[in-house]
Amino acid sequence: MIFLLIAWVCFTLMQFIEAASFGSRVAGKLTNRLSLGSSLQHTIFTLSRLFLPPLLFSLSFMIESGLSIQSFLMTSFLLTISAFFASLVVLLNFNYFQLLFQNLFIQYQNNSIPISILKVFFGKKIKFNMVNMETIPKIKNLSIKKIFTSIVAYLFLTTSFLVAFSFAILTPEYRMTMSQLTTLFQGFGALILTMYIDPMIGRSLDVKLENINWINNIYSIFIGRLLAYLFASIIFLYTYSV
Repeated sequence: MIFLLIAWVCFTLMQFIEAASFGSRVAGKLTNRLSLGSSLQHTIFTLSRLFLPPLLFSLSFMIESGLSIQSFLMTSFLLTISAFFASLVVLLNFNYFQLLFQNLFIQYQNNSIPISILKVFFGKKIKFNMVNMETIPKIKNLSIKKIFTSIVAYLFLTTSFLVAFSFAILTPEYRMTMSQLTTLFQGFGALILTMYIDPMIGRSLDVKLENINWINNIYSIFIGRLLAYLFASIIFLYTYSV
């Protein structure tokens, strides 16, 4: 039970932090600090990977302890549906998170990244010229193509080790080989992310602020990520039931 709790906490926090890091790019756009916003997003993303070792260790120990495929599928459903709701919280409070990053930009002028993060949450509040998001795109303005591409990319990125570990349970004599499928699935998702999604976001952020296409693109990618969690949850739950 303790390892299930560790896996749940680590996976949910990792996906929550990664989703919240999108606010850094938005804050960079709104305050004309594009380079800083992009750099901080990648920094926060890298820091979120600190939860990966205990997550994989916990899941591996559960499998080595004789966890059945049905129990692992239910575990996978719990992880992905929790990530869905955690990311939904970020989406519904997107302006709040991008304002946090604006605060972080100010703190970073005189402090290192770790100290700046601590001061944002626990330090004395400072006054600065906050730039709020004035518009939230309508559903009809979002790009179906970009949403679909985001779903595919994040479906592979977020479920790669869960799917690989499921195959490892089904074929215990080849479980080491099956576990290496994580690299294959991650690589496919990362290819889409680096070859299409990241360059597209970077290009759209370079346009003038008055052009609202950039915020439509951000929301399209974010909603695609959100739907990827939901679809993964449905797949794991359906597979568990059959």
